[in-house]
Amino acid sequence: MNNSMVAVDNKIVEKNENLTNSERFTNMVLKEFKGNIGELNLNEYQKQLVRNYFIGIDNALKMAETSRQFSKKKANEPPITWENVNMNALARDVVQNAKLGLDMSIKNHLHVVPYKNNKTNKYDLALMPGYEGLKYIASNYSLYRILDIRVELVRETDVFQPTYKNNVEGYEFRITNPFSRGNVIGGFGYIRYENEIHNQLVLMSVDELLKRKPSTASAEFWGGEKDKWEDGKRVGTEKVEGWTDEMLYKTMVRATCKKVPVDPKKINDSYIYVMEGKDDYYISIDEEKAKEEISQNANTEEIDFLPADVIEASQVNESQVPPAQPDNIEYPEVKKVERNF
Repeated sequence: MNNSMVAVDNKIVEKNENLTNSERFTNMVLKEFKGNIGELNLNEYQKQLVRNYFIGIDNALKMAETSRQFSKKKANEPPITWENVNMNALARDVVQNAKLGLDMSIKNHLHVVPYKNNKTNKYDLALMPGYEGLKYIASNYSLYRILDIRVELVRETDVFQPTYKNNVEGYEFRITNPFSRGNVIGGFGYIRYENEIHNQLVLMSVDELLKRKPSTASAEFWGGEKDKWEDGKRVGTEKVEGWTDEMLYKTMVRATCKKVPVDPKKINDSYIYVMEGKDDYYISIDEEKAKEEISQNANTEEIDFLPADVIEASQVNESQVPPAQPDNIEYPEVKKVERNF
């Protein structure tokens, strides 16, 4: 490390006592990314996104820990706190998502999903773009300028008709009974471009949407049966209603965004890092993507969540977040690793 870098690091340390928790988190992320990966250039807006991530992640950890404390199954697991988080992986994820412009303070832009790594006995935090985040990425990386991406579920009493006029795809959609629309029978996505000749209508029946349901889908999200636990033992199953319509909507969003042609000149390391290895990323459920990956790795174990525990951190001000304990968070030491992107 050169003298100028030392001076910068010393300046950060000297000022640390007067910084907020989110500012200390930002400095930690930047420092560890530089140490483990290499040089990093974040503009002020991206640094603000990182500070927003601290608020959302801190809330996610607190809510997950509350759930763990009330779970007899997880009673003997390590507390879900900053001290037990894999900070190496988190620093990389935070930086790459910030460089994509995903904002955790915007509803459904970016979710936090903790899961336990049984090999390290610590918690890995998966940052999963929500459906608004995916629309944001699709719009920014599109080969053609997008004006709007609209996604709707179609129900039994709705009137829906695809159209094709003057070489432009379109649709007619009317809700005839807004207070009793009936069951979902399908969905559509409409990508509206600046040059309307590129406009695209994406259609899926409810059966096609349900085919995208992950094999490891959680009943808390999709509905169905889940294990019932008493005194730390599985005693059978119970039926839960779930959030099926919300999951179908998210699936439709992903199927629509996947149809957007990507401009190869816009592809960068952050896009590759977040999207690499996720050929079906847009049509799989963000909360369940982590579970699918976890089920393929015997050394990891997902954390049980209620749907509300998938943090969106919508318009949360740092002043509204209860102070962490202790006030000055001590982040765990991280080891230097070699990474090639």
